[in-house]
Amino acid sequence: MKRILIATIALVALVSCAPKKAEGPLRLNCLVTVTPENRDQYIELCMQHVEASLQDEGNIAFDLMESATDSTKLLIFETWESQEALDKHAASEHFAQIVPQTSQLAQTELQQMQAGAEPEGEYVLRLNCPTTVTEETREAVIELCKELVASSLNDEGNIAYDLYISCSDPCKMLIFETWKDQESLDKHSAAEHFTRLVPQIQELGTLEVESFKLPVSEQ
Repeated sequence: MKRILIATIALVALVSCAPKKAEGPLRLNCLVTVTPENRDQYIELCMQHVEASLQDEGNIAFDLMESATDSTKLLIFETWESQEALDKHAASEHFAQIVPQTSQLAQTELQQMQAGAEPEGEYVLRLNCPTTVTEETREAVIELCKELVASSLNDEGNIAYDLYISCSDPCKMLIFETWKDQESLDKHSAAEHFTRLVPQIQELGTLEVESFKLPVSEQ
């Protein structure tokens, strides 16, 4: 079954790992850069954190994903029912035990998103595209997505474009992209590589599209 879901959510980047006060469901994306020497240890520790966090009250989603094109790039993808739930998570024993260890192994950039908010001033467009495939179609989708990534990185106005694969479920993926403005995104959507590759990806798996607004000063 094919699905395309479009949601508009503003991103608020965090200067530190201390979450900002907010109301309503919260999405956190933690962009991780790790050295080859520390990568395996980081993933092992972080997966312990994932398993424990999924049991926290108020958690909606929590996963660690790895870039399909750059082994030094990872993404922690999490959603919470409320700021209260996130605060309790940040005060949990497993958070206090594991996060200081992972922080010593990698550089991180934490971004907090909330539905209904609008950034002040200029912003860029961030798209998160969760993709689910079957074991039979997985490799074909990865190859199509890699081709899409390579071509899209050369599109005018592109800031970032990559494919991330879940470390807990290899059939769950995320196309993660950032664009200078709507005009750039529209041109990308009309490009030959997009119109050729995306329908093939949709034929092999489900695809959701979430559109976010990220303040230029915080990208």
